Amino acid sequence: MVSLQNTHIRRLTQSDFKILKMFHVKHFQNYSISDHSLIAYLTQSQYQTYGMFHVKHLIGYVIFLTCDCDADIVYIGTDPNFRRQGVASTLIQNFLDTSKISQLFLEVSIENTKAISLYQSLGFEIASIRKKYLHNIDAYLMVKKI
Repeated sequence: MVSLQNTHIRRLTQSDFKILKMFHVKHFQNYSISDHSLIAYLTQSQYQTYGMFHVKHLIGYVIFLTCDCDADIVYIGTDPNFRRQGVASTLIQNFLDTSKISQLFLEVSIENTKAISLYQSLGFEIASIRKKYLHNIDAYLMVKKI
């Protein structure tokens, strides 16, 4: 486990495409994202993509889809060496502190108990179940009202 000293968060842009792609490929092979989608997440105004860096290395990221007063977490990922140290919660909280949304939504596999616990600790509640949503596994639709 590595210490979270010397970290910073910033919004990612198109110039971060290679960094984000390599991070995602290295750590999340089971969840492929096309290059076209990654570029959209980094360039289109309805998306806000943030990365947390340890010194100069990306250790976590989150992609939000925003629409009026609502937002969805599209993707979120943390380097395995930095998990359970607050990277994901810090990224989410940073967005909540700087946005003007009233609700934040996400989907999570009902089998991912660690993620569910994290989201519940941040005030998310289970709103419904989406049958066979992620890789033919049911998922919870969770919401945090601001």
